Amino acid sequence: MKLFIDVDGTLTNSIEAFCYTYNHIYQYHNNFKPANWTKVNKWDFSDQCPLLKNAEDVENIFSSKIFFKRLQFMPNAKEVLYELNKKYQIIIISIGTPLNVARKSMWLYQHLGFIKDVILITNKGIKMDKSCIDMKDSILIDDHIHNLISSNAKTKICFGKEYEWNKDFQGIRAKNWLEVKEMLLDKQQGGKSSHEQT
Repeated sequence: MKLFIDVDGTLTNSIEAFCYTYNHIYQYHNNFKPANWTKVNKWDFSDQCPLLKNAEDVENIFSSKIFFKRLQFMPNAKEVLYELNKKYQIIIISIGTPLNVARKSMWLYQHLGFIKDVILITNKGIKMDKSCIDMKDSILIDDHIHNLISSNAKTKICFGKEYEWNKDFQGIRAKNWLEVKEMLLDKQQGGKSSHEQT
C-alpha cells in the first residue's frame, strides 16, 4: 500500500526552523522581537514574525540556506519512517517554490536516502493543493487541511497539534509520530494493520 507523507510541519519541524531563520535574519532590524515557534498559529507567521511584509518574504525564508541547515525531523519521525518503509511504499510529497523544492530535494537525499520515491511540486504562491497526484487507495499524512480535503486518498491523517490551518479537519488525527506508528504498525488485524485491509 502507498503511504504519502508531507514534509513541512509533518515530517520536519519547519515552524521551528522558520522562526530560527527569521530571528537570525531580522535580529538587527528596528522593532525586532524574537519569534517563538511554539506560539505560531498563523500560516503566514504574521503572529510571531511581524517584520515579514508579504508572501515573498515568507517564501524567501522557506528557501534560505539557513532554514535547511536548521531543519530537523519531528521527534521520532525518522525512526518510525524507517519501520513504516518495511510495510508501505512511502512517497514523500511536498509543495514549494522552485528554490525551496531544489534545496528540499537535497535535504531529503542527505537525510532520508532510504526513501526512493519523492514528489516535489512547484507552485507559485505555495497554494496548498496536492490533487494533481493520484492517491487512490492510499494513505496521506499531512498537517494542512487543504492538502487533505483536496486529495483522493482513501485514508487521510491530519498530523500534529491544532493550528489555524487545520483546526476544522474532522477526520483522523495523529498528534505525533508515535501515534502514527500505533495507527499504521502496532494495531494489527490478521497480520495487517487496519488501514491495509482490502
